[in-house]
Amino acid sequence: MATDQQPPLPHAGTPARSRKLQTLYFIIGIVITVMLGLVARRFWPQPKLPEGWLRLTPPNDVMALVEVRGQIWSGGRDGLVALDPDQGTLIGPLPREDEGPAIRYVADMVTSSDGAVWVAHLDGVSRYDGERWRIFTEADGVPGGRALALLSSRDGTLWVGTEQGLARYVGGGWERVDTPQNDPAVSYLFEDSRGRIWAGAGFVYEGGVSVYENGAWHALDVDAHLPHPMLNTMLEDDEGQLWFGTGFSAYGGLAIYDGTNWRTLTTDDGLAGAKVRYLFQDAAGIIWVGSEYNGILRMDPDGRQILTPEEGLAGWEVKAMLQDSRGDLWLGTELGLTRLNHEAWLRLGELGP
Repeated sequence: MATDQQPPLPHAGTPARSRKLQTLYFIIGIVITVMLGLVARRFWPQPKLPEGWLRLTPPNDVMALVEVRGQIWSGGRDGLVALDPDQGTLIGPLPREDEGPAIRYVADMVTSSDGAVWVAHLDGVSRYDGERWRIFTEADGVPGGRALALLSSRDGTLWVGTEQGLARYVGGGWERVDTPQNDPAVSYLFEDSRGRIWAGAGFVYEGGVSVYENGAWHALDVDAHLPHPMLNTMLEDDEGQLWFGTGFSAYGGLAIYDGTNWRTLTTDDGLAGAKVRYLFQDAAGIIWVGSEYNGILRMDPDGRQILTPEEGLAGWEVKAMLQDSRGDLWLGTELGLTRLNHEAWLRLGELGP
C-alpha cells in the first residue's frame, strides 16, 4: 500500500564518512593484492621448461606479433620491441625517427602488400616502410580514440578500427566507413576466403558483428548465432569453416559456422576458459584456442591439451600467436612470450591429451 511517510534521515556525516572509508579500504585492498601477486609471480618457483621451450620477459605484455625482415616484432602495453628468432633474445626497442608521440599500448600489427608494417596503438596508427615511420591520427582522418584493430585485405586496402569507428586507407587518405553496429567501436577485423570483411566489437559489452559483402554492410544476429555478443577473434580453418571467439570475463564461448549450420563450444566441451581470447591454426592444421585466464587449448584430432604456466607458458592469457618462417611457434601473453622451436612444437602431439 502506498504511503506518504518518508524513511528517517540518517545522521548527518556518518554515511559519507563510512563510504569514504570503505572506498579507501577497497583501494588499499586492491593495491595490496596486486603487489602480493607481483611478488608471488616474481619469486614463485617456475616449472622446468621442456626441451625446446623458451620464456622471454621482457616483453612484459604481448598483444600482437609479426615477423619483419628476419626479426620478430612484439607489441603491447610498453610499446614495440624486436627479438632475434635465431637466439630467442631481445634486441631492444625499435628506433623511431619521427617526432610524433611514442608508440604505447600496441593493440594490433599487420604487414601490408607493399611490405610496410602498420601498428595500431594508443595515439593512432603508425606505418613503417623499412626506412622511416609515419603516424596517422584523428587529424589525418583516422576515427578518434585508441586504434584497436588492423586488416590488410587481399585487394591491398588497409583497414583500421578504433574506439570511435572504422576507416580504410584509400589513395593516400582515410575514408570513414559506417557499420550497422549499435556502437561505433571496432576492435577486431578479419577477411575470409570469400573476400568478406568482418568487423567485431569486443570493446563494449553490447558487442556486435558486421560483415561487408556484395558492396554493403550487414549486421550478424549475434543473439541467434554467438554465445556472447562481444567478438574477440576469428579464424577460417583449412576446411573453410568460420570460428568466432567471443566473451567477456567469465562468460563466452566459441561458435563455428560451416556455411550452413552453427554450433557452439563452451568449457563444458573442453575449452580452457569461457572467454575465447585468440584463435590460431598452425602449419599442421592444429587449432589453438586461447583464453582470458586459463591458458590455451590445443585441438589435435588425436587428443586435446590445455597448456598453462604450469606447462611452461609465460602467462595465463594468450593474446597473440605467430608461427615464423623457421616453423617456431611464439605465444604472447600478459606476462611475456613463450617460444617453442620447431622440434618442440612437433613433440606436443606426442604428449597426449
